[in-house]
Amino acid sequence: MEVGLALPAAVSTSRSPALPILAREAEDMGAASLWVNDHLAMVRHPSSPYPYSTDGTIDWDPAAPQLEAMTVLAHVAASTATIRLGTAALILPQRNPIELAKTSATVDVLSGGRLSLGVGAGWHSDEMELLGYSFHDRGFRMEEDIRVLRACWRGDVAPFDGIYTHIPPDVLMYPTPHQVGGPPVLVAGMSRIARNRAVALGDGWLAAVRVDGIGSARLASDLRSIGTRRPAGFRTAVKLNCAGSTDNEIHAAANVARNIGFDELILDIPWSDARRPLRVLESLLRAPAGTLR
Repeated sequence: MEVGLALPAAVSTSRSPALPILAREAEDMGAASLWVNDHLAMVRHPSSPYPYSTDGTIDWDPAAPQLEAMTVLAHVAASTATIRLGTAALILPQRNPIELAKTSATVDVLSGGRLSLGVGAGWHSDEMELLGYSFHDRGFRMEEDIRVLRACWRGDVAPFDGIYTHIPPDVLMYPTPHQVGGPPVLVAGMSRIARNRAVALGDGWLAAVRVDGIGSARLASDLRSIGTRRPAGFRTAVKLNCAGSTDNEIHAAANVARNIGFDELILDIPWSDARRPLRVLESLLRAPAGTLR
């Protein structure tokens, strides 16, 4: 199982030390990947429950200044050489898919083909509607948006007549991504629908759980449900929310993720102590041979 790290998106933590320094340190340690989350706007009191907490409340300050995901990845790409870069997860139905196709192709070219695009349907109705998109049909729009991305990444774009997006003949979208066919698309979400979308339209499934939920029978069952349906090259990753957990608990959770069969673990450790995420990452990467790498 490979191990990656979620970078800090809040301005205050990303400046001390600077993101390029954190990224290079993680790369030098042997981390497989670096990931950023995605919010374009927040409200003080969200109408939608946050799906990754027990009581539905968000566990961070909505007023904390958050950097834009694709911009951060472009910034980090310039200071690293080999480590993969990804979004975990970018809210696809609140982005213009043609514009995102251009942005993601640009990051992939500038990084030498290191981008992975984790995409989710989103939970924050206020944010999505503020940006001009309907929350209620976000799943259908997301499915179409994945097809639009792949069409645009071909460069010489075939006409596309969808429910939400229309592309006329003779549209050109160059340069194409460095990776043939475009960056891998990992579909995020914990529902059966999300897993089915991942298998049908994506290159992988991106799960997200808290440390105390990694050992649940449901998660193992969800992973098994993909089973033989997964096409060649399909990857499974889990983003581990480590807030409130000790180093030992994170280590134990990492071993559970490996044992139930995930291809990649993404550590999402609070950056209030700027050295702790790198320290935990290093300790996992130095675990005995045959356990974690």
